[in-house]
Amino acid sequence: MAVNCSYPAETCFCTSLKTGPKASPGFDISLTELDDVFLLEIGSEIGRLVLQGLPVEASSAFLLQAAQKGLEHAEKEIKRELDTSDLPELMIKNLNHAHWQEIAERCLSCGSCTQVCPTCFCWDTVDTSDLLGKETKRERVWDSCFKPGFSYYAGGSTRPTINTRYRQWLTHKLGTWKEQNGTLGCVGCGRCIVWCPAGIDLTEEIPLFREEKA
Repeated sequence: MAVNCSYPAETCFCTSLKTGPKASPGFDISLTELDDVFLLEIGSEIGRLVLQGLPVEASSAFLLQAAQKGLEHAEKEIKRELDTSDLPELMIKNLNHAHWQEIAERCLSCGSCTQVCPTCFCWDTVDTSDLLGKETKRERVWDSCFKPGFSYYAGGSTRPTINTRYRQWLTHKLGTWKEQNGTLGCVGCGRCIVWCPAGIDLTEEIPLFREEKA
């Protein structure tokens, strides 16, 4: 199920990533919210089967036009931009750029960005037992690469500083993710911007890596 966006936030930059405001093909069903109805678009045979038997009606030309105009308006409302033309190369060739430390001096390493990011998936394994010591269980729990202990191995952490942890997060999202999955790990939703208590905005930080610094 995909949802088309008719009301983008000020922090959105999905048009730069080509991920919105209209969902790309690949969904089973897409949903567009209008004033008093939801417009459903079938994108696969599975989607067609899901809607069979449900109380839905064929859309009118008026509603289709209203949905199209709404999406066009939403696209015009998105003002933030991010140059994605060379992001993987830019990230990898600037691993020692001075700007990483400048960001680290503001970053709290709280992990808020990883908690709200729709593509973050870091996890940990935790073993617990009951008070009587008769039962134990192993659980997979949500984690964050911003936690010092996330990269801890015997002997210490491989990323002991905020500098290295922030760099790992951003170079994965905008660099190595492309090699692993064929696309960038950022969808341009802007949630990390909204929830960052330090006000770090990656659309403002990334261009600074294009500048030469001693």
